[in-house]
Amino acid sequence: MNTNVQITPRAAGALAFSPDGVLFFGDNKLGAVFAFKTERGQAPASLDPFLFESIDEKIAEALGVTVKSLVMNGMAIHPVTREPYLSVGVRNGDRLEPAVVSVSLSGEVRPFDLSSSKRTVHRLTDVPDEDKTFKSRAGSFPYPPAAVFDEKARTPLRSMTIVDLKFHNGDVFVAGVSNQEFSSTLRRIPYPFTGAASETQVEIYHLAHGHYETRAPIRTMQFATINGEDTLVAAYACSPLVTIPVSDLKHGAKVRGKTIGDMGNGQPISMVAFRDGDEDKLFITNLSRGPMIVPLSGIRSAEGYTPENRPTQDKMLDQHPTMPAGPVGKQVLFVGSSLRADLFSDRFFVSLTRYADTGDLTLETLMTSPLPGRLDKIWVEFDFPGAQFPPKPSA
Repeated sequence: MNTNVQITPRAAGALAFSPDGVLFFGDNKLGAVFAFKTERGQAPASLDPFLFESIDEKIAEALGVTVKSLVMNGMAIHPVTREPYLSVGVRNGDRLEPAVVSVSLSGEVRPFDLSSSKRTVHRLTDVPDEDKTFKSRAGSFPYPPAAVFDEKARTPLRSMTIVDLKFHNGDVFVAGVSNQEFSSTLRRIPYPFTGAASETQVEIYHLAHGHYETRAPIRTMQFATINGEDTLVAAYACSPLVTIPVSDLKHGAKVRGKTIGDMGNGQPISMVAFRDGDEDKLFITNLSRGPMIVPLSGIRSAEGYTPENRPTQDKMLDQHPTMPAGPVGKQVLFVGSSLRADLFSDRFFVSLTRYADTGDLTLETLMTSPLPGRLDKIWVEFDFPGAQFPPKPSA
C-alpha cells in the first residue's frame, strides 16, 4: 500500500537511483521502500578518479558518532552528479538507527536529510512477522561454537525483506523474502508510487546444493538483454547465477529461474553492468572471494542446469574439480574486499573496499579494464629494480 510522508524511516538498507535522480532505499524494519527526490545538480566537467581513505572515519564525524557504531548497508551512484551515496546503520544500544550520506567528488561527506518532505513511501505486503527468526545450525559444524550459530539464528527474518533494489524501466524491483512458505520473493513496484505492486515467488535449482530452493532470496541483481529479451540476471548465496525473463515476473506467479552456473560458495554483494570495448559484462563482488567478471556472451549461450545434467552427484563445494561451473566468467585480481560497488564512468567502478594490510575502509575508483586491482598494494616482478614491463625478448 502507499502511505504518506509522515512515516519515519527505521532502517536504511539497499540503495538505488532512477535515471532522473530519485533515491530509493529499503527499510527492512518497516517493510517499506522510501523514494526521495534529490537535487538534480550539475554533471561534473570530468570524471576523474578518486581515493578517499578512512571513509568510515569521515562518515562517523559527519554523523557525530563513533566509527565502531557504523554498519555499512548500501551504496549507489547519483546518475547526474556521480557522487556516491551510502546507507548506514548507527548502533544505539540494541538498535540500529538509519542514516544516509553523500560523498562529493572531492571527498566531503554530507548527511542526507531523511526527514525531507520530498519523499513518498510504499509499504510492502506479506512481510515476515517481526518476531520470526532463522533456525540455528548449531551442531552442524565443529566450529565456530554453538553459541555463535544460536546468536545468528536470533536474527529477524524481516532483516531480509529487502536484500537488493534496482530501478528498471519505471519500476522498482525489490529482491527479498516474504512471510510465505515459498518465501523467496521478487516485488515489482511502479514509480511514482500508487499503492500498486506485484509479487512473484522465485524458485531456482542450486547446482552446488543439488536441489531446488524456494527460501533464500536473490542477493544481488542486474538487467540485460539476453537473446533479444529483457532479462533479470541474479546471483544467490553459495553462489548460483540465474536468469529470469522480466515478462515472467507477474503478480502471483511462481517462476523457476534458469540456473546457468555456480560461482562457488560465497556471498555475492554487488552486481554492476558495464561495457568493456564492444562487449557487455557484469562485475560481481563477493564478501567471500574476489570479484568475478562475467561476459554476457557466455550467459546468452548458456543451456542451464537441472538435476538431469548436473555434472556430478558429489557435494560440489569449492574444492570440487567442477567448481566453478558454467559460464560464470573468471575471478579477477582484486586486493582487499569490496563491500559495495557501482559504476562511476565508462572507465571506472566505485568500490567501498576493506584492505587487509591496514584494515582501512576506502572509497575509491578502480579501473573497469584491464583489471580493478590496486597494483600499489601488491609486490610483483616488475617492482624490482631493473625489471621492465613488458620484458625484453630473450636473445
